[in-house]
Amino acid sequence: MTQTISPPRTTGDEDTAAQLIEELGALMFNERAAFLAYCHQRGMSMGHVFLMSKIHHGGPVAMTRVAELIGSGLPTATGFVSRLEERGLVRRTHDTRDRRVVLVSLTEEGEADITALHEARHRRMSAAVGQLPAAAQKSLLAGIRSLRTALERITEGDETP
Repeated sequence: MTQTISPPRTTGDEDTAAQLIEELGALMFNERAAFLAYCHQRGMSMGHVFLMSKIHHGGPVAMTRVAELIGSGLPTATGFVSRLEERGLVRRTHDTRDRRVVLVSLTEEGEADITALHEARHRRMSAAVGQLPAAAQKSLLAGIRSLRTALERITEGDETP
């Protein structure tokens, strides 16, 4: 006797959630691919962009923190920063309070490059959002705010993913 296994019945909400996750995954993949292509054109890796963005938004970073951020030891972090320094994107200086601490900061060229990357992403998203009707923009905004709040709760450990 042949037995047919049917998928579990859903209320529709599960189907909507699954579709939403699928669409968000595709959207993030496509945006990451576009961003990577732009980074590649500028000769930057995602790791470089990540570190430069951290410095851009938070100020100079100690080399030990660079190692933590990129998940490596200090020798690897030193090589990583050296490649950026050779390209004139970052500089190393000693902390004025503790000369043993080496700080990594962006140069003017590094600031310009990271700003250009973020502006390119902003222009791309603005162009896409601009194609949506006003009602869809408002609905999307409400949904994204709700999703961000939910993700923040998960990140803070209030809820289990």
